[in-house]
This record gives sequence, C-alpha cells and structure tokens, in this order.
Amino acid sequence: MAVRLELAARKAVGRLIPKETTVLVAVSGGGDSIALLHLLVRISAGYPLNLVIGHLDHGLRRGSATDHRFVRETSESLDLPVLSDRRPVEELRRKSESPEEGARRVRREFLLEAMDQAGALLIATGHTLDDQAETVLMRLLRGSGPTGLSGICESGPGPFVRPILGLLRRDLRAWLEERSIRYRQDPTNRDLRYDRNRLRLKVLPFLEEHGNPAAAAHLVQAAGLIRDDAVFLDETARRRYQTIRDRGTGATVQLAAGKLAALPEVLARRVVVLALRDAGIPERRISGRLIQAVLELDRGGAGRRLHLAGGCRAVRSRATLTLSTEQEAGN
Repeated sequence: MAVRLELAARKAVGRLIPKETTVLVAVSGGGDSIALLHLLVRISAGYPLNLVIGHLDHGLRRGSATDHRFVRETSESLDLPVLSDRRPVEELRRKSESPEEGARRVRREFLLEAMDQAGALLIATGHTLDDQAETVLMRLLRGSGPTGLSGICESGPGPFVRPILGLLRRDLRAWLEERSIRYRQDPTNRDLRYDRNRLRLKVLPFLEEHGNPAAAAHLVQAAGLIRDDAVFLDETARRRYQTIRDRGTGATVQLAAGKLAALPEVLARRVVVLALRDAGIPERRISGRLIQAVLELDRGGAGRRLHLAGGCRAVRSRATLTLSTEQEAGN
C-alpha cells in the first residue's frame, strides 16, 4: 500500500509541479498536511523542489499555539524554512461571512502573501479524496449545479495545487503510522455542529457500510465525469456570452435583450453567472434563485426592473438587459 501511495503522489506532483519550483506547503499540523509535507520531502529527493512551509494560526480554538510550535519543530527537523502568522478569524470575519467562510478567506489571504514572501510559484494544500467526496455531498445537498458538483480541482484557481487529492485519508494515516511520523489532532474535526463533520463522521461511514465500501471513491469518480461535462459547457457558454454582451461602463454589464431566452437553458444559466460576476456580484451571492430571476426578466417585456438578492440591480429595456451592483447603479 505504501509503495502505491507514494507512486500516486509522485505522479500527481509530476503533473502539477515543474522541477525546481519553489512551493509553499500549507501545513496546519494535522494528519493530511503533515502527510503532504513528508511526501513532498521524499519526492524532492529525486524530483528537485524548493519547499517552504506556510502555517496560519486562526485563533479559533485552544491548542492553536501548540500546533504552531509543533509545525515549527517539524520545520526544524526537516531543515525547511517556515513562514507563519496568527490572524484571529473572529476579529477579521466580515458580517456576511460564517466562521468557516471567514477562516477560508483569511487562510487564503495569508497563503498568497506568504507565497509572495517566499518567492514561491505554487501553494500545495493537503486536500484528500475524502475532502473531495465530502465537498460533492455538501454541494449536492445545497442544490448545486454541475459546476459545483464537479468538486475540487487538482489545480487552481490561481496558484493552488492539491497533490494528494486522489488519496484516501485512512491510507495517509496508515502511511504516517508506519513511519512513526507525528501529527496533531484537531478536536474541532469531531464537532457535529459543522456540516462537513456530520458528513465525514455520520453520512459517509453509513454509505460505506450500508451502500458500497468504495462510496467515497465512486462519488469522486462521478464528480470527475461531471467536471468534464461542466468544462465543455462553461467554455461554450463563455463564447456565447461574448457574442451577446454589449459594451457597458464600469462594472455594468449589458446583454442584448432576449438573447438569453434563445439559448438552451443549460447555457443560459452559465451565461448569467458570467454576467453577474462581471457586474461585481460576489460569488457567494450568486444563487440559483438569482440566476432564475435574471432569466425571467430577460424573457419579459421592456421597462421592467428588479432589485435582486446579492446587491444586484437588473433593468430590461427594449434593446438590452443591464446588470449592475446597487453601488455601481447609483454612480
């Protein structure tokens, strides 16, 4: 098992990271990130990489300072540089963000800053096949479309890469145990108040026991097939969007009126998402309800206008469908 795991990790690194690249490795101290770090160290012996550890203390729970010390000790034992910081999420969280959303944003901002400081080109994170399966289930339960159900990508957006995305968490833990490699246990991973933890601790084990022992792997396989279809549809929608978008001012987007209605629904929804993004609507505010409201406005007659969720203002004239944020519209 260990040989197969290391071989799979080496193949992923070969796909995702060119030789001699400086990589910031996001390390929390938990089993997944520690496994990623040690695998990259082993791989770099024959596939040269310049590794720098990045560690952020979110200040969300007791024991975070101990995690920080542990990561520092790990960096010293591996003779690797480490960039770390403490950024209390509760103080930095925006009003519209959940604690989880705030933590993700603060972590991403830190990692991007640390990447620049280290002179790195890529950021490697310890997402696993289990994370992928959990993400697909979460998005399915929230009613996501094909793009959302395609799950996490091995590469992107931006400089992020996920070399162990195809590996099971239990296999990584066994690999660490075989080598007596220590890692930290995060007690919040067993807190059932969080959606992801309930799926991880209750739903997936139930599916594996009563449905299929390879339930997680099959979810990920299905996500990969959906991703292939979604990439094709997204690219097709992007080309259609360019043909029906008129030139707007600032963040205002103008579409030729009635053109969305002429598209197949699967493409029309994607074109609306592109237009809303260009109009400055935050990604987390682009919901199925908002997309449907824009489509219905386009199908209606001239002279209609709507103030939609997500701070979006939409106006339908005889010639155009105009989308903008409330702030942009007021300028």
